[in-house]
Amino acid sequence: MQLQTTASAIDGQVSRVRRLLSLCAEKFSSFDAEIVRILHLCSRDDYGSVIDCFYLFEDTELAKSYVRQHGIGTSADKSNFGLVYLKFYGLMNACYLQQQAILVCTKKLKLDTDLTHIEANRIIQFRNDFAAHSPNRKGGSPEHSYILDRFGLVEGRVAGYSSNSTDGLVFRNAALTELLSEWDECFFSALSPIAEHIIKLIHAEGIRET
Repeated sequence: MQLQTTASAIDGQVSRVRRLLSLCAEKFSSFDAEIVRILHLCSRDDYGSVIDCFYLFEDTELAKSYVRQHGIGTSADKSNFGLVYLKFYGLMNACYLQQQAILVCTKKLKLDTDLTHIEANRIIQFRNDFAAHSPNRKGGSPEHSYILDRFGLVEGRVAGYSSNSTDGLVFRNAALTELLSEWDECFFSALSPIAEHIIKLIHAEGIRET
């Protein structure tokens, strides 16, 4: 599945769930109680977590879409390191927030889904190395640090190294478009069971998109 096709599929899943939940809100006068029943949730607070995750999916897709369309490593980036850093940190943490929202939805909806692939995805590891825990990275070993190569970044790569790891000098290097493409496929595969579960439960109530 191509990058833009995967992105469109993600948008479609999120939009469909949001539309069905809106239809539920229109149908039921006691929406809070009914949506907890329909989705087999433990409480209204759990629904709050689920819907907030879908708002987050929409917002973070906007950040990713900007990078898909405009890239990182443009001529504007080469003349403005601050801009490229903002795009890089925004992309890394958009993907991380999506990962966390997947974990929350899976738990609240009581789904038995193997999420090993989404927890171990490369973009999350690069985010932890270079956009979250660069000064105090642990990753299963004593604390060490990473330094990001800004010149690699303006070429559209996330690259850098750790000089104080127990494994010695550790280099990291990957194209951001490649990491994003991998993440989109991984994210879509984790989002689909969540969306399909919600859609199935709402359809069982006789509520369908027009």
